[in-house]
Amino acid sequence: MKNKNWCSKVKDMAEPLLKKARQECSQELCPERTSLLNPQMIRRAILHDVNEPLVFKGYLKGKWKCLEWEVKDWGRVLGDDNLMFRVGARVKEGDQLKSPQWETECMKLSMRYCDFLEWIKGQKTFLSQCGSQVNCSTHWAYFDYFYMKDLEHPEHLLGAIDWGTFGFTERGLTDSTLWIGSTGANTPCHIDTYGCNLVAQVMGKKRWVLFPKSQSEYLSPTRVPYEESSIYSEVGFPRPDTSSHPRLVSTTPYVVTLEAGDVLFVPNQWWHSVENMEFAVSINTWIELPSDDEERVKEAIVMHQIGSLCQGIESVDLISSAFNPNMMNIATMTSTDLLNLLVHKVFQNKDTKEKEESKKSDYVHAGVFDWTNKEWCHNYNITRVEKLLFEEYYGSNCEEKKTDSEKSAKKCKSLPDEIQFSHLKLLIDAFTDPRVIDQVKKILDEKLHSPS
Repeated sequence: MKNKNWCSKVKDMAEPLLKKARQECSQELCPERTSLLNPQMIRRAILHDVNEPLVFKGYLKGKWKCLEWEVKDWGRVLGDDNLMFRVGARVKEGDQLKSPQWETECMKLSMRYCDFLEWIKGQKTFLSQCGSQVNCSTHWAYFDYFYMKDLEHPEHLLGAIDWGTFGFTERGLTDSTLWIGSTGANTPCHIDTYGCNLVAQVMGKKRWVLFPKSQSEYLSPTRVPYEESSIYSEVGFPRPDTSSHPRLVSTTPYVVTLEAGDVLFVPNQWWHSVENMEFAVSINTWIELPSDDEERVKEAIVMHQIGSLCQGIESVDLISSAFNPNMMNIATMTSTDLLNLLVHKVFQNKDTKEKEESKKSDYVHAGVFDWTNKEWCHNYNITRVEKLLFEEYYGSNCEEKKTDSEKSAKKCKSLPDEIQFSHLKLLIDAFTDPRVIDQVKKILDEKLHSPS
């Protein structure tokens, strides 16, 4: 009898502990709990409240059909068309980059998706424009920034992606871009001047390194190479050489590795550098913000300044080194074209703010998105991206080395005269300095609102 009573007491004492353990286990293993969050609550938070990167862990599992696909299944969407891949040299262990692997310095390879799959398995090599064999053990390849509406068979993706989980039911294939790359594929560190970003990790792992805009002075911002709505860092991510950029060590990077099913929220104008840790597929959408109207005017001024500066330059090599390939048309615009473009941007309808204001009534019963509360985040499988000291992120190895990518870039490309280029870069950086752009915009605003 005593043993029976003792067992009963132990059971009563253990039951609350077991219940708590089951709840914690359920929260960790069952991303369906995230369905308890009102999508309008998430939408409001993304557009108005959250100002740090957040990861919605496993939110897409069971919701996006494409998460269940195998690597070969993407061939149904991509078809047999030749896809243009950006190709760069892998950075060896212990090496650092003095500058990013710019798109203008990367090779371009055209191949079908099925050929790409054979290439990443080491079953194929391709001849680069430099005349050397390119294989997956020495190089990475990236089919990036491709709008999904332009895919050969977008119909296979209907119903496979849905941004409604985050309150953006109006967004679909038209507003989403696809990123497929091999191990080591990366993008230079940059800021997107418009909107904020939702990034869905569909397959594989991808590491993001982010910095708040307040740390811009440590990241050596530049508008060369020029791309509309992008400000680049001259730092050589993903393996920066701190001897070339010593102020980088003062930063506090926010670092996270996304896995399949995760969605990362990137706030407006946060610096970010991205690298594939293995074969990876991602889909993202850029979400408009009320502040974009002002940024579009500023970007129009930047475009006018750079286009005007480049009108008197005849060297094709010099021009191509100052522009990303997709922006080369700006260099050929006349003064009239540039002025018309600026006028259009300044006077275009500003309706982003009005649209979002009209939705505010939907938020009344959405609930509170308590993203600064650690326990609340844990309950809904939301993770705040961890902030690190630079030494914690990168270590103390800052030895200066020349990487294979730097060597191959010099072989593959005949760069313009360095003095000429430095003069052009100096002018572009001066004429696109935020202080200059702000002052020009201020004068424009004053003229627009002054009596005729």
